[in-house]
Amino acid sequence: MRIPTFFRRGLATCFAVGACVVAVAQRPAEKPGQKPFPEREQVFVSIEGSNKPMGEGFGLFPGRVVWVQNFNATKWDGKTGKWWDEPNIDQPTVEAMLSQTMHTLTGAKDDAEAWDKLFRDFNKTHGRGDRGYRPGEKITIKVNMNPDEKDGEWTNAGFPSPHTSYALMKQLIEKAGVPGACITITDPSRPIKDMLLYKIRGDQRSDFQKIVMADRFGGEGARIKAEPDLRIPVHFEIPHTDGTIEKTQLFLPKVYTEADYLIDYCVVRPHRVFGLTISFKNHFGAVYNAQKQRFTPDILHAFAIWDYATPYTHGHYNGLVPLLGHKHVGGKTLFYFAEGLYTSPNQSTATTVVRWKTYGDRWFSSMLASQDPVALDSVGLDLVTTEPNLTMQPDGRPNPSFNGNIDGYLHEAALAGNPPSGAVYDPEMDGSPLQSLGIHEHWNNATDKQYSRNLGKGTGIELIQVK
Repeated sequence: MRIPTFFRRGLATCFAVGACVVAVAQRPAEKPGQKPFPEREQVFVSIEGSNKPMGEGFGLFPGRVVWVQNFNATKWDGKTGKWWDEPNIDQPTVEAMLSQTMHTLTGAKDDAEAWDKLFRDFNKTHGRGDRGYRPGEKITIKVNMNPDEKDGEWTNAGFPSPHTSYALMKQLIEKAGVPGACITITDPSRPIKDMLLYKIRGDQRSDFQKIVMADRFGGEGARIKAEPDLRIPVHFEIPHTDGTIEKTQLFLPKVYTEADYLIDYCVVRPHRVFGLTISFKNHFGAVYNAQKQRFTPDILHAFAIWDYATPYTHGHYNGLVPLLGHKHVGGKTLFYFAEGLYTSPNQSTATTVVRWKTYGDRWFSSMLASQDPVALDSVGLDLVTTEPNLTMQPDGRPNPSFNGNIDGYLHEAALAGNPPSGAVYDPEMDGSPLQSLGIHEHWNNATDKQYSRNLGKGTGIELIQVK
């Protein structure tokens, strides 16, 4: 089987563990006073147009993105309690949606076969032979807890739901055969609170009690504080306002570097200064700044589209590419999963989830998945930028990042071996630059939602909708 190019280069090189650790740069990216918001709603228009695929599709079905939507999963009236309260999400529907996702992504007849197909495809493309999961191998699941910065209970902002998290754990333990002690849920820069964990720990079976939670603070029992692996840097080039480029390295957590597999569990959500938070930016919460001695991605805000000193535009180096392209990040990812049961219009703690006008003023009620991170983010971008309740912010102002530059990182990632910027993306600095990280294109229109493979072409994205 063909080995994806950005994984293949990791097989050909050995990572040497040296005694010397280089500290990150002393100077963070500058941030001036807040820039003004645009006066009118910004409608995203791609620079290349519709159905112009670029890059290389990955997966059992290259470039496949699965989108499962079921409005029966979301019961919240928008007023009573919190969206994540027990009555407001239907657990059987969520579990059925995840099962449909796995079957459709892999072409399998049942859940166990779906997981076996995923593991076998991963292992074959990573030089491990034609084999499935072996008990004892570790899986780390990166969740996106970005809004969770304060003490106390969650607000009604956009979080991964407890119900979907539990459904994923059930799949891993019951269908994939992964022992609970081999599963770690993590967001190193944020707390993982009981709101996420109550469904998981509510299952009294031993495997569910042994699942490890690695977050910013740690705790007792299976709760641990995420620790950096100072042997494993990711190398970045940070732009500054004076035109200089600063070579910087940040470090990955041990729960990444010691894992055999990752699952990128992101959310479907726009971002006020980056435009989009799906599979790539999910890993912002997993980088350690050695100078500040904590997990923080603040220096990477130099690549923000709005409200920073060096706003990102098409054709420039983008730090999202080496981050996801690193062999301990994208190089270990089994698949990419984006939850969208209840979606928020930005990353703020103060923001409440919103209904979608494009779906009859109902909750998005969706899950998306792919083995191709570029394809997943491309579909997510098309969905997000055509939903009025996401393009306009709750305060009545437009999202300032929907200015045409949102997909610049996807162009760089899809064409990583010869990107528009001309950059050499070598996140490990081992002399083996990245090649394509996946396939990118935009759909034909927001009504038909057809990508190139849906139109019968031999390349591009294939979007399969299950409703």
